[in-house]
Amino acid sequence: MTNAQNTAAAAAAAEVAENDKTARMAGAGAGVIAGAQLGTVLLPIPIIGTFTGALLGGLVGTKIGKKVGGALLGKMSTAEHSHSAPAAKTSSADVIKELERLAELREAGVLSDDEFKALKAKMLGL
Repeated sequence: MTNAQNTAAAAAAAEVAENDKTARMAGAGAGVIAGAQLGTVLLPIPIIGTFTGALLGGLVGTKIGKKVGGALLGKMSTAEHSHSAPAAKTSSADVIKELERLAELREAGVLSDDEFKALKAKMLGL
């Protein structure tokens, strides 16, 4: 594998990690706001209902944001890249080698399962 391929894979992994982080933060923010409103209505004890709702909403929003938001940001990023530059032609042997390398990185603990799945989907155009 060439240095350019290693650099591209590392950049893709960093992009996936950044998308996940952004999605978790956005999900937490939205969850806190929605949860605070819901908690105030369902538990009309001053401050306690709002705080409880915000806490639970933030936790749920973080999980949802990571699952859904990271994938959405990845799709948006892929669409931007596909419009900005023509894709380089790669052989199926190159794709297989790269998938094997990513699997090794996952087994070594460098990539999480979610990062591996996202990079695999990106490589396969899914």
